Amino acid sequence: MRIRWDEIPAGGLFFSVDDDSWVPGNEVVCQGPGVCAVSLRKEGGRVLLAGTLRLPVVLACDRCLDSFAYTLAEEFEVVFELLAKEEEAGVASECFCKNSDLDVVYLAEPVVDVFSVLAQQVYLGLPEKRLCSDQCLGLCPECGANLSRCPCDCARGAGASPFNVLAKLKAQ
Repeated sequence: MRIRWDEIPAGGLFFSVDDDSWVPGNEVVCQGPGVCAVSLRKEGGRVLLAGTLRLPVVLACDRCLDSFAYTLAEEFEVVFELLAKEEEAGVASECFCKNSDLDVVYLAEPVVDVFSVLAQQVYLGLPEKRLCSDQCLGLCPECGANLSRCPCDCARGAGASPFNVLAKLKAQ
């Protein structure tokens, strides 16, 4: 969904996105429909896009590889600004960036792609470490059994370890 800046009224534009066409389906598996509320408003020469996103997804646990349900809940705010004519032509200019400038997305044309922003927020909202639970024990390194479901019969630590010599010294 591409919205031109001149289509945004003075009071702002508020809408909800009901379809899932913006969800990056080749990388994220949805468990149900997503709910998005988006607002666009002009502030001087900038456009501020703010919104909320709730999306139930299915993730694979990093420890045991089982699938589990996770609800992605994000609040976001993105500031858009047009590039200056010199910057569009590729002429670099030196400037000092403040921290507030780092949150600005510069555009060559006055069009905001809302679906692209929503897809980016999905990627940003996914957890770095995906765990089905904090108590997940993972897989056995010997036989590959899921230790959260049932213990395996592998003898842990029975193999040769370089620290076995130290254990013998400690016993003496």
